[in-house]
Amino acid sequence: MFNSIRNRLIFLLLLFTLIPFVVLRFIAYPKVQTDMMEVQIRNLDGVGHKQAELVSNWVQEKMKNVRVVSQNPLIVESAMSKMAVFPSIVNYLETVQREYGSKGISISDDAGMVKVATNSDELGSDISQMNYFRQAKGGKVFVSDIMPSEVPLINEFGEKEVGVPTMFVSAPIKDNGGLIVGVVAMRMDVNVLNDLMLDLKLGQTGETYLVNKDGYMITESRFSKHLKEMGLIKKRCALELKMIDPETGELTRGVQQCLAGNDGYDGKGYTDYTGITVLGVWRWLPDLGWGLVAEIDRNEGYGVAYNLHYIILSVLLVFVFPIVIAAYLVSRQISIPIEKLKEATEKMASGDLSQRVEEKKKGMTKSGS
Repeated sequence: MFNSIRNRLIFLLLLFTLIPFVVLRFIAYPKVQTDMMEVQIRNLDGVGHKQAELVSNWVQEKMKNVRVVSQNPLIVESAMSKMAVFPSIVNYLETVQREYGSKGISISDDAGMVKVATNSDELGSDISQMNYFRQAKGGKVFVSDIMPSEVPLINEFGEKEVGVPTMFVSAPIKDNGGLIVGVVAMRMDVNVLNDLMLDLKLGQTGETYLVNKDGYMITESRFSKHLKEMGLIKKRCALELKMIDPETGELTRGVQQCLAGNDGYDGKGYTDYTGITVLGVWRWLPDLGWGLVAEIDRNEGYGVAYNLHYIILSVLLVFVFPIVIAAYLVSRQISIPIEKLKEATEKMASGDLSQRVEEKKKGMTKSGS
């Protein structure tokens, strides 16, 4: 009977003492954790939106630049001329190249023969089969995909290399009557796109990158050195690294969604191209045929929420043990006099009137029957 009363007291003391902690752990904490995770996803989504906007604005600016060049009377004259091109036109194109941050500019006639170029290796070449020529010849300002260069270009290591990632923005050249007489093609510096992706520091493990319609990365990763060590790339990420999930052998979830033309996010996590579980958001850029993906390791992205979980558990462990000890001591202090009184009462009820119960209070001893 003594143990029964004590156990009940211990249970009641523990119950009322631990209720606030139970509420904190199983009601308040999950809500706070969910809110923190939603904030992280919204932040990541904001990053993806901002990066997509920067890329689109950059491309729009380059389209405007090439359109301006195509409307210059000197350029129209050079496309139509059957004679050698004057040095003044080359000087103009070189000035435009510097001002617009281009890697080269060429002027071709309506048959696709390059007549003027800032890169002498391109003079006299036939570009009639190139998509950027065909699209511009059809009357539109066109932005090509990022592709391997067909002529030697200075790469990021300061060496001349064929196959360096490059892209073109082209526009039709029209005479006064609106007839297309040639095409101006501006070779863009794709390193600018790399910088747009790399300038944003997304924690220790986050990154943003662009992919093409075939699932290849077309900008550089901030972890390219590590990727070389892993053997995933040899020289660079652009056009070399396909975004494959090593567990399934298929494109990663973020890239698959991009190529399906979707915008969205994954807050639960999926495996990236290195085998790490990441949080991701993605944007499809339909005018360019590119996808933009922003990812961060799930452990880092939800690090604050996970830390809160550990803190809550630590607090519970720190407080529960002293509370159990305190409940035991308090219940013992309360239950012993109650049991003695109950025992004496039962004996007196059975006829033993010699029973006495002593109660110690304020240093005095009080006796009663």
